Amino acid sequence: MIGVDLCVLGPVGAVRAGRPVALGGRRQRMVLAALLVAQGRMLPVDRLRELVWGDRDRVASRATLYGYVAGLRRALEPEHAARQGDVLVHAGTGYAIRLPPGRVDAERFTALVDRGAMLLDRGRPVEAAATLDTGLALWRGPAFADLGDVPFVLPAVTRLEAARATAVELRLTALLQAGRHAGLIGELEALVVEEPLRERGWELLATALYRAGRQGDALAALRRARRTLAEQLGADPGPALRRIEAAILHHDETLAPALAAAPAVSARHRLRRPLAGRVPGVRRRAPRRPSP
Repeated sequence: MIGVDLCVLGPVGAVRAGRPVALGGRRQRMVLAALLVAQGRMLPVDRLRELVWGDRDRVASRATLYGYVAGLRRALEPEHAARQGDVLVHAGTGYAIRLPPGRVDAERFTALVDRGAMLLDRGRPVEAAATLDTGLALWRGPAFADLGDVPFVLPAVTRLEAARATAVELRLTALLQAGRHAGLIGELEALVVEEPLRERGWELLATALYRAGRQGDALAALRRARRTLAEQLGADPGPALRRIEAAILHHDETLAPALAAAPAVSARHRLRRPLAGRVPGVRRRAPRRPSP
């Protein structure tokens, strides 16, 4: 079988024998996206119709869906007859996408992030950063970029974008542990502008500034973090930011750029964030009443 790779870290796409595949119009690509979101599980025909045509008053006929499935098969595996696909599989009353491990870019990305976190935990930050760079290079834009407004893909988009943010933080953590703090300051400044409510970015920025001999700027960055959290969430900084502020004020030796100074908690656990809801490590406080 000729190898097929599917892509969701950007516009939904496919590559066959090293060449991009034309996947057809929006509804046909939505059929493929629904099957990819199912992650190998069989989707009944009627459920697939509901997902793909859920934004209309009337659901399209089964014949219309079968036409799109046939179009996808012609694009992905033209050597097979309509009901004999190896990639787009038909069984019983449903369909599924079945590929060997690693043939979807999101799967490769997740595996590389896991390996990068493992290397970082084992005290190999240079290798960890290189591995995470490889994973982040798979992104060609926002996840499911051409179908990002489709309701059934939104949970997958949320998960993938959260994983991407974590990978960025892991990479910067690795480079910081490798002693490259001076060259990271600009990138970290950009990160806290892009993700102002993710406290880990502020923590890394303050650490990099302190290690570059800029204690005052490090403390100023933490004040900016405190102000941002208060204005946007009505919240105080979490324990990690409070600890690093105290450490900077007291010139704590744990801030030295040594691998041994890394906390014992795993890198993946340190950087874990929820997909929605409250930002961890942030203590809520009541909003201030306006002055009379």
